[in-house]
Amino acid sequence: MEAPYLRYLRLVPSSKIIFWFLAFSLKQLPLCAQWNNLRYDKRPFNMGFTIGINITDVNLHYGPLDFDRLTLQNLREIRVTSVPGLNLGIINNLKLGNNFDLRFIPSVSLQQKLFAYVFKGYEVDKKLEATYMELPVYIKFKSNYYRHYRVYIMSGIKYSINLMSDKKVKDDPDLLKIEKEDLSWEFAFGIDLYGDRVKLSPEIRYSLGLKNIYVNESYYGDAIKLLMSQGVVICLNFE
Repeated sequence: MEAPYLRYLRLVPSSKIIFWFLAFSLKQLPLCAQWNNLRYDKRPFNMGFTIGINITDVNLHYGPLDFDRLTLQNLREIRVTSVPGLNLGIINNLKLGNNFDLRFIPSVSLQQKLFAYVFKGYEVDKKLEATYMELPVYIKFKSNYYRHYRVYIMSGIKYSINLMSDKKVKDDPDLLKIEKEDLSWEFAFGIDLYGDRVKLSPEIRYSLGLKNIYVNESYYGDAIKLLMSQGVVICLNFE
């Protein structure tokens, strides 16, 4: 099976976003040398907000190849296409030391994925939409100051609730359904850029689901055995 991260490298929209993300960050570095007001970074508790673009995918495992249902006997593959979505959140940052922070960032994430069931001679398209309330907790490790900026990495656990879960919809056999709750591990990399009144942090975050969220209740349900979420978020944090 294809490694999950290889799909993101082939997504043209995400490649362009990452390019502009890095270009913007590098452009800001000379400006950071002129910023000298770091008083708010010494506070024990800070708040802010984050806005970003998510590119979600799934780790998909097929069911048995010898399908009992006549409608699945000619199934060749299932293709998943990611549609960019939006993330909005509130940053709560507790300082644990000069180089460590504890962060809680409740967020709303709008996500969409397109599933194509490819049969011999034709295909069937399905859409999977979700609006997640995400409740992640992170430990942030940041480098020492260098010309008034810091590089950081961050890792933690994210609990998600699908506010528009279709699990309980029983009267639509065509609907692709997933569990209402999800649990993921996340890893992030970013740069803290310090200004006189605000700290701006471009960040790339990767999420990997830890549980099977697939609900086998659709017309083509037997085609999928396991479905685990994964995704990339490219965001700007303001504190």
